[in-house]
Amino acid sequence: MGNLSGGQTGAGAGGGLQDFYAEVDELRNAIDTINANISRIEALHGKALTDIDEANLSQTERTLEALSSETSQLNNNTANRIRLLKSKAGSDPSKAPQATTLDRNFKNALRKYQMVEKTYADRTREQMARQYRIVRPEATEEEVQQACEDGSGQQIFSQELLRGNRRGEARSALREVQARHNEIQKIEKTIIELAQLFQEMDQLVTEQEPMVEQIDQRGEEIVQNVDKAQEEIGQAVEKARSRRRKKWWCLLIVRKCTCFLVIHDLIFSRYNCRRLPLLLAVGTVINPAPP
Repeated sequence: MGNLSGGQTGAGAGGGLQDFYAEVDELRNAIDTINANISRIEALHGKALTDIDEANLSQTERTLEALSSETSQLNNNTANRIRLLKSKAGSDPSKAPQATTLDRNFKNALRKYQMVEKTYADRTREQMARQYRIVRPEATEEEVQQACEDGSGQQIFSQELLRGNRRGEARSALREVQARHNEIQKIEKTIIELAQLFQEMDQLVTEQEPMVEQIDQRGEEIVQNVDKAQEEIGQAVEKARSRRRKKWWCLLIVRKCTCFLVIHDLIFSRYNCRRLPLLLAVGTVINPAPP
């Protein structure tokens, strides 16, 4: 727990990417620990509601109080470190998504903790109401609610219990109700702390909205630039293909012309060779040699 609940490290000590990711890993572990603590707290809630023996109940409550205090400190420390991490991540697209994911996972853990505490508070009030009705069955719903909610109701509750015929049972019920009332006060304090953490985290989000919008705008510009580049590349490829096709057509035409000229020369040469004896003979007849 020392590394998880200690001071800011990693990204807080340096701005390097390695330090940043080291801090991200530590915060992931911290959130995992918070979730594990919440599960243990939920199990202890169930045990506290079902323990009959006062010694066992007292031990369960001490364990629950220590674990709740540890989790509260871890929540506060993690919230501070995530806020620092998000401020350092800023508009860096390689860091901001990591910080945003941690923020979301941490808030999910806080929501889970709130639900666990609220469920425990509701079940505790139900148990208090049952205990009150045991010794005062004629109590109205309003009287039961008053006895379970505020300090003045506790005084009324104790007076009514001790006036009953079953004083031993009444005293036992009174002690349990008082213990449950104290538990509810602790739960309400925890819920208020969680709500304050949520408010602080949301305030950070509000302050960083312009930065996030800037990141989104840059992301859109990058996408547009990539699309434009791909379009230009496609056009360039098509032009290159067209040039290659024209080049091949030109080469083919040149080759055909060359072949035609070669064939023509061959035919002309052969034709001239055949005509040469005839021309010589005709020349002899027309111009006979002198005697």
